[in-house]
Amino acid sequence: MKENLKQTKYPSKNLKSETYNEGETFVTKDYYDAKNAFVRELSYLTDGVKEVKHFTTSGVLAKVDYFVNNLRHGVEKKYIISQAKRTVKSSKMYVEGKLHGDNITYNAQEQIIKHELFAQGKRVAKYLYENNEITAAEVLDSENIQNLNAQDYEKLQGYLT
Repeated sequence: MKENLKQTKYPSKNLKSETYNEGETFVTKDYYDAKNAFVRELSYLTDGVKEVKHFTTSGVLAKVDYFVNNLRHGVEKKYIISQAKRTVKSSKMYVEGKLHGDNITYNAQEQIIKHELFAQGKRVAKYLYENNEITAAEVLDSENIQNLNAQDYEKLQGYLT
């Protein structure tokens, strides 16, 4: 088990890191003094999942992603940072480092403006919306559509024109 330590180092004048344990979770926080002004917090969870949170320097959560074996795995969410409430800007699903499942983009009013479906890193379909409701779907890659999981495939079939 990693020792409970807190260290601060400055490999360059633009970076500060802190590493410590919070119970069973090993946490590394990297602070950047750069143009994008993001603070990155890495949490190593006990089941091998690494959670990475990106904050603005004022503390507003901008993005959350998850990694397993250094590959994106799980839902990546980006937030609209100009608003006080946590409004989702986009949501992407990754499996073993590749986009797989829903890739959804929202506007500031939390309405869906783009909804694509990925299978093993390839864009296979997109949903068409009217009044924030799915009205139809369009297949973009019929060869890779069978790589979707059963639930996504069945949902897509119900909206094909």
